[in-house]
Amino acid sequence: MYNDYGYNNYGAAPDMRRRLNMMQRQQAYQQPYMSPPVIPPQSGISGRIVTSIEEARAAQIPLDGTAVYFPAPAENKIYVKYIGLDGMPVFNVYQMAQDVKQPVYAEAGALQALQQRVAQLESMVKGARQNVQSNADNAANGAAAKQQ
Repeated sequence: MYNDYGYNNYGAAPDMRRRLNMMQRQQAYQQPYMSPPVIPPQSGISGRIVTSIEEARAAQIPLDGTAVYFPAPAENKIYVKYIGLDGMPVFNVYQMAQDVKQPVYAEAGALQALQQRVAQLESMVKGARQNVQSNADNAANGAAAKQQ
């Protein structure tokens, strides 16, 4: 009765070994399993031009955490949307600065006057260092003076 299904009087173990050997021989002659092709990541910046903040907020983004940029040239703003590490969407707004102030440089005459003043102060400090004497008693000198 059991022999019809591959079982013999000694149990199922010999039949299982035979089937395992047969499967291993079949695998040796077949080509190895090919993994699905890997899609390379996109190069460049992902995003598109929008007309308002509402359009940028409503846009769908990938859930892998990559940032998607939405420039709005009419508003001089760039909206950035991505999924944060906590799984919540993050929406940042960057606005182009309107008033860029140029650096103010000192006039040549003012610079020379400052250089002369610094030189004068340095000469005063050097002269003061040469005439400085300490009035403090050194512990070793004070002990020697008391013994004499």
